[in-house]
Amino acid sequence: MSKGSRKLVGFLWAIIIAVVSFFVIYIFFPDVSTKFFGVSMKNPERIGQAVSNAADSVADAVSSAAESVAGTVTDAVNGITK
Repeated sequence: MSKGSRKLVGFLWAIIIAVVSFFVIYIFFPDVSTKFFGVSMKNPERIGQAVSNAADSVADAVSSAAESVAGTVTDAVNGITK
């Protein structure tokens, strides 16, 4: 497994852990969720906006990580062919 793919796998595991942690806190600890995240089951109208913002952030992070890995691979291939 190359170094770039290990970084990507580690990043994806971190995202999974963050999402699971958010929902555990959101469901089981609504007061903590309100204090730290600004949303809770007590205020369900704000969760749609929070999820949308989180999805946009994750999409941007994944996109930049994929572009970085693709750039590294392209540079490596160009270095081999020269």
